[in-house]
Amino acid sequence: MDISFDIRNCEGDHILVALSYYDNQIIGTLSSDLNLITLAFYDVTLIRKTGTNYVGYKILYAISDILAKFLDENDDAVLCFYCDGLSDVHRSHLEMLPQEYRSNLFSRMFDSYILTHNENRFINHRIEIQDVDNPNNLQIAHFICRKEHESAVVNLGKTIMNDSKP
Repeated sequence: MDISFDIRNCEGDHILVALSYYDNQIIGTLSSDLNLITLAFYDVTLIRKTGTNYVGYKILYAISDILAKFLDENDDAVLCFYCDGLSDVHRSHLEMLPQEYRSNLFSRMFDSYILTHNENRFINHRIEIQDVDNPNNLQIAHFICRKEHESAVVNLGKTIMNDSKP
């Protein structure tokens, strides 16, 4: 099941939030943990359709609300955010790689939502995969899930990190 949501503001920003379902067979090739087979993994992609300035907090909160509602309605959902460096991002911290900036922005968005909604059912598990031949090719992923699925998701993260080592 693939789902998308459009978020717009009066400043002309338009963000498409797309959730794409991962086939359980893909997850099964990464781990034999039976707890993972029962989970539904969704890749979360944020696509900026229009706008050139920083993405405002109202849009970030709207994204958080949509994703939290999705998690609330789907007990076994795991949201996967992949932060890459394939395209640059408008940022004030130029010493950071684009993917680091996206990851930090995402974590702040998630942490802010958790704090303002007094929500404690979900976790944000971050993994980093460093390319030893190219330090600018840092890859960062986040898994958002219910706390009861934390162990399985953390183990999946460890497997992904170990499999990526040369």
